Amino acid sequence: MLQPGSASGGVYLLDKAEGITSRKAAGAVAKANGFRKYGHCGTLDPDATGLLVVILGKATRLASYISGSTKRYSFDLVTGVSTDTLDMSGRVLEEVDSSHLSTLDVVNVLADFTGTFPQKVPVFSAVRVGGNRGYKLARQGETPDMPVREVTAGSWEHGELEDGRITLEVTVSQGTYVRALARDIGKALGTFAVADRIRRTVAGLFSVTEASKDNCSEQAMLSMAEAMRGYPGKLVADSVAEGIVHGNPFPWEVVGTATALNRRGELLAVGVGDGSVFQPKVVLVDEAML
Repeated sequence: MLQPGSASGGVYLLDKAEGITSRKAAGAVAKANGFRKYGHCGTLDPDATGLLVVILGKATRLASYISGSTKRYSFDLVTGVSTDTLDMSGRVLEEVDSSHLSTLDVVNVLADFTGTFPQKVPVFSAVRVGGNRGYKLARQGETPDMPVREVTAGSWEHGELEDGRITLEVTVSQGTYVRALARDIGKALGTFAVADRIRRTVAGLFSVTEASKDNCSEQAMLSMAEAMRGYPGKLVADSVAEGIVHGNPFPWEVVGTATALNRRGELLAVGVGDGSVFQPKVVLVDEAML
């Protein structure tokens, strides 16, 4: 486990509880592990639970590499109700009878939400409109025109529809809103629908099965090298490591993003190879740390 106050960094896999913002949850992890600088990869709604990838110390510089292009969620689709937040925590706007719907109706509609399609960002989101966060404008009684984005969804799994509620699982692209999926599925069914019990189970190459509900757990803390799973890595000699500190390239027949590690397996730098030379882009050590 990384030592509290470590000068390096780490990545913590938190199973976020319901009722706390992602920022506060990440801050609690940072405090518990002795880090002042922190962030997280992919915001979870306060009422959502599940995997929150918390980046600590120098690992904050790795956010774009470890955030993951896809995420998997489970959630309940609640039919026949509309709320201002598109989930069950919001103010109810309208309720209708949806008892005529069947499991098969829902399953058939999911085909329209498989692949790439446009999605309108929810008003209650952190997306800015005219320089202001959507949720702040909504709380002021405004109805901003939210942007439409291309998203991708697939690998749907489903339970049975009972009392207007069905559990769904889906893998989505980065930036997809599960609450908006629920809204649009409801429209496709000819009714209203919202999301409930949203839970993130996978983010990129990380799974909630690796995460901890506690803020300080040895099993849930990954070194920066471990967090860069999925990228090619190379152990380098001390002489090469000294050059990496200064951003110097070295011969390596790797193509694309890769990592350079010292002889102890610690992450020195992330960079890009062109098939013959590796060029460091993000250097995470200085000479005193070699």
